[in-house]
Amino acid sequence: MLKLIYFLSIIAIFACQACNTDKELKEIELTSNWRFRQAGDSVWHKASVPGCVHTDLLENKLIPDPFYRKNELEVKWVEEKDWEYETKFHLASDIVSFTHINLHFSGLDTYADVYLNDSLVLKADNMFIDWNIPAKNFLHKGENKLRVYFHSAVNTGMEKLRKVPYTLMATNEIAPENERSNVFTRKAPFHYGWDWGPRLVTCGIWKPVKIEAWDNFKINSIYIKPVSIAKELATYDAVVEVNASVSGKINFDLLLDGEIISSLSEVTVNPGITDIPVSFSISKPEYWWTNGLGGHKLYRIEIHMKEGSRITETMQTRLGVRTLELVQEKDSLGSGFMFKLNGVPVFMKGANYIPSDIFLTRNSSANYKRVIKDAVDANMNMLRVWGGGIYESDEFYDLLDENGILAWNDFMFACNLQPDDSLHLENIKKEAEYNVKRLRNHPSIALWCGNNENLTAWYTWGWKDKYSPEISDKLWKVYEKIFYQILPDAVKKYHPGISYWPSSPQSAGNKIADRLSGDEHDWLVWFAQKPFSSYSEKVPRFVSEYGLQSFPDMKTIKAFADDSDLYYRSPVMEHRQRSNMPWISPGFNGNEMIKEYIGRYYKLPENFESFVYLSQLVQAEGIRYAIESHRRNKPWCMGSLYWQINDCWPTMSWSSVDYFGRWKALHYMVKKAFEPVSPLIYRSNGKINVSIVNDLLQSKNLSLHADLYDFTGKLLWEKQLDIKSEANSNMLYFNIPENELLIRGNPANCVFSVSLSEGEKEIAGRLFYFKDVKDLNLQKTGIKKTISQIDKSTFEIRLVSSYLVKNLALETKSVDGSFSDNYFDMIPGKIYKIIFCGNTDNPESEISYMSVYDTYLK
Repeated sequence: MLKLIYFLSIIAIFACQACNTDKELKEIELTSNWRFRQAGDSVWHKASVPGCVHTDLLENKLIPDPFYRKNELEVKWVEEKDWEYETKFHLASDIVSFTHINLHFSGLDTYADVYLNDSLVLKADNMFIDWNIPAKNFLHKGENKLRVYFHSAVNTGMEKLRKVPYTLMATNEIAPENERSNVFTRKAPFHYGWDWGPRLVTCGIWKPVKIEAWDNFKINSIYIKPVSIAKELATYDAVVEVNASVSGKINFDLLLDGEIISSLSEVTVNPGITDIPVSFSISKPEYWWTNGLGGHKLYRIEIHMKEGSRITETMQTRLGVRTLELVQEKDSLGSGFMFKLNGVPVFMKGANYIPSDIFLTRNSSANYKRVIKDAVDANMNMLRVWGGGIYESDEFYDLLDENGILAWNDFMFACNLQPDDSLHLENIKKEAEYNVKRLRNHPSIALWCGNNENLTAWYTWGWKDKYSPEISDKLWKVYEKIFYQILPDAVKKYHPGISYWPSSPQSAGNKIADRLSGDEHDWLVWFAQKPFSSYSEKVPRFVSEYGLQSFPDMKTIKAFADDSDLYYRSPVMEHRQRSNMPWISPGFNGNEMIKEYIGRYYKLPENFESFVYLSQLVQAEGIRYAIESHRRNKPWCMGSLYWQINDCWPTMSWSSVDYFGRWKALHYMVKKAFEPVSPLIYRSNGKINVSIVNDLLQSKNLSLHADLYDFTGKLLWEKQLDIKSEANSNMLYFNIPENELLIRGNPANCVFSVSLSEGEKEIAGRLFYFKDVKDLNLQKTGIKKTISQIDKSTFEIRLVSSYLVKNLALETKSVDGSFSDNYFDMIPGKIYKIIFCGNTDNPESEISYMSVYDTYLK
């Protein structure tokens, strides 16, 4: 009998131990069998999750395409309605047996009531965070029902707006000033419209939703926290945040590129959240560098959480070993604004980025890859993730990491004030903490910035003066609370060591931008109608916005317009144009501004297609002038980020690449203007100056060739120098009085050329004209074109002319493809070799061209 009791006791002990054994984390994606309806309707329709109501309505052919002509107005009713989504899913007994079962939404847009088996389990109110709902008590074995009720963000925002006895400024929302409600809702501001985008205020389950089942211990996150970084040794703590429901002991292994290099045993955790540092080092690490400066090595870090020797959960992240600091050293005039990467000052070359589709779930992996490739191909090393869009996906930042592109990261506040509401401020705090924690392991994160243009608007757009002193003081305290406390506190706590900048633009000491410190948004060209030459006057320390608009490719225009719309101020083009400037004159807008800038530098064209082509040229020339002005002022100026690289719908805008991924003239020009070693030609004090900027970390022995040609190709003057371009330098190499050059030829009939060669290879070149294009003596000329096939979809185009050709634009009639260069000038007699990649059986008839001279023809 005693033996039997002893035997049963042993069984009970083992059974108890088995009960306490942690099962491996289980996840079930809830992506199928979704349906949706307008609230109150009896008819359900098939839905996609992730997705949004507009794309679901489109898929079910319930609304017209909002991108076509003026259909945006036809679907405005969608934003005023509530919408319901529903699915049913099955849970097996093994899932139900877990101690904890969570319903996890990675993103809900925005005001959402979530019902699980008809029980209300969540009221969501922020698009920018995830939602983790303890759901075990609401779930059962077998079939379960999940329903999400979306309240109209516009109607909910208007309810809040009506409770405030004053108007909160929200400059770019497309609505009457007293009905701009986006400031009350933590949702992508650009959904409410901007001066380059539509107003399509959507809703939906815009990120994945899943069931998570776990027992006693769960990894919430891993933070790879730097301890010390040097060439010989880089040391880190992998801080593992563990959520425990019981006390216990757990073990950890840390793997570096698949090999265990660090372990912790018998770590005691108690119920609640525990941060557990797992220390590790990398001997002689390979540094992460930006595009053009070196490799982008990413080490794979994997954490195994174990009970005994059994793995219960794994989590992975990646590590780029690098140091990065924002240096603002004072000098006699102000203070610098320079990023140092691995101890090296780096001039930031890039653009502002907006979401690539107004409907975010259409922003596919292919879309992300294309945008980042466009940045890399144009020699960029930074994108500014602008504060009127979204905190981008991990996939986006993964691509930045892999390609050596840094991110200037705005928090999602742009051109608006925020309400004095404690719940709203607490919502913002959650949002900041969640996104800083989510993104902090990415080596591409260069800076967190509080807002876009809010400080500027307060002091220079008249916002401060719109309110009584009492209200003004209240609103300014809200500004200080958000941008001087909540956001920097989140960065300091969860991403220590990274820089925080309260507003873009601003100068040092939280003052309005002054060009002597901090960053600047230089909009004197465009909004103030200044000439391109103003870009070279009082150049700022770091230019984080500047730009010019253009029309997109004709194929893109014809995707949203019909033939009757093909006039620059037709009703459809006027609807599409969101940059309105009534301070210039009533009805003056971006379309008219494009025409004005064309007329300054080019002869006004005779037809719409020529107008589109010239709009792209004037945009490209303006931004080229700006970039070269910024680069030749290095190291005074250490950054040039133009507005903007991409579009969220097909339209005329400031983008260099249109919605469909077609490069405008600007992107080809940027590719050259951002070359790592580049000659710069500029006029000052009656002289033509030639500088070379070298962004590389190595010096270069180069041959510099300077030539003066007339438009027939006759060489009028030449100079050759063997030079050494020092690493990371900007240096003037020679100048010559302009009148000394021009005694040899007519300034309307001459071009000054500078090229750089390394050995036998030409690595960069620039052309300089002594007159505006409209004053050049351009003529009709024959161009000899030969095309040879390299492989199935690759062709070499050879071009040669007998007279100077200005801005030759190669075009395809029906297929899309890419050219290695485009919109380039042709010196007579020189052979230009262009690679075209695209699927065509007849490249001779498919590929055509036009030049500036062709715009003179009726």
